[in-house]
Amino acid sequence: FPRELHRSMCLGAKLQKLVRVAVALLATTLAPVGAGAAGPGTSAATFLQLGFGARALGLGEAFVATADDVSALYYNPAGLALAPSQFTRQEPRDFELLAAHAMHVQDIKLSQLGFLKRPWGFSLTHLGLDGIERRTAETAASEGSFGATDMAMGLSYARRLSGVGLGGTLKIIRQSIGEYSATAYAVDMGALYRMNSYPVSFGASLTNLGTQVRFIERGFPLPMTLRFGATFGMTHTFPHALSVQVDVPRDNDPSLRLGLEYLGFGPFALRAGYRTTSGNQRTAALGSALGSQASSLAEFYGMFMGAGFRSKLGNMDYALLPFGELGNAHRFSFTLKFGKSSSPEPQLLPLGVFQ
Repeated sequence: FPRELHRSMCLGAKLQKLVRVAVALLATTLAPVGAGAAGPGTSAATFLQLGFGARALGLGEAFVATADDVSALYYNPAGLALAPSQFTRQEPRDFELLAAHAMHVQDIKLSQLGFLKRPWGFSLTHLGLDGIERRTAETAASEGSFGATDMAMGLSYARRLSGVGLGGTLKIIRQSIGEYSATAYAVDMGALYRMNSYPVSFGASLTNLGTQVRFIERGFPLPMTLRFGATFGMTHTFPHALSVQVDVPRDNDPSLRLGLEYLGFGPFALRAGYRTTSGNQRTAALGSALGSQASSLAEFYGMFMGAGFRSKLGNMDYALLPFGELGNAHRFSFTLKFGKSSSPEPQLLPLGVFQ
């Protein structure tokens, strides 16, 4: 009885610590929102909201409490404080490298790179769009064309304190359109706790807290977002994952995300996700207000679908994202795991110890 009581008291203390972190992140998020108007179209660098890695996207981006691979660099850097996943029948390796490319809507080119050696990580996102017609007057003929590029680089670090993983990322963000460019700086913060007695994990993160993006004389804030959620599974007896997550962005309504990953087909993984949207947002995406009707898969705006293949060398993942009237986005990512087979380091928290 004393041992069980001690374990319960320790568990309660760790959960209280995680709750305090989440409350602090929430207060930090809401304070700037209350200080000024915030709504759709009020943030710059919106490419920071396009997700990272096809696996997480296939789960509806309900990944803040999962955060067990390279995508943790984007969703919750606290995941770097935990040992690599072992329930996927893959040997943990010293290094993980993710390369991703998107066939996005409207011919937008999106490429991403992530590299980690726990507890450190590096991430890079680059978005480009060419062939934008230039006009300085209301004329049918264009005066030429120009391009736009967005780039973000981040350096991440995490460690475990009192059983809770804590992590952060320092980022530099640069946007260019035509002959104009702007630079901003930001930080991401996250916390992650995995229960040893139950197959449940809890996570919270605050992303894109930083300076404004200033073009010419006017500045625009970054798309700061608070995420908190829980994941059930990821153990040897139940390797699948069921996730629920709440997002609180500064420039839009809060949303609920659900994610499911099923690993019952050997090396193959099936994934599905869902994100709630406001009525106005869905109407705009589907073009209903203009009398348009999205066809085929594009009607499933808010749904996410994905699949993956796992091998000893790494993973190949795919995600499909319907964007309503704009069409569908196809996201691909490849994760390479290399280096010597590693065992969890002393400061790392084992993953999936519940049997």
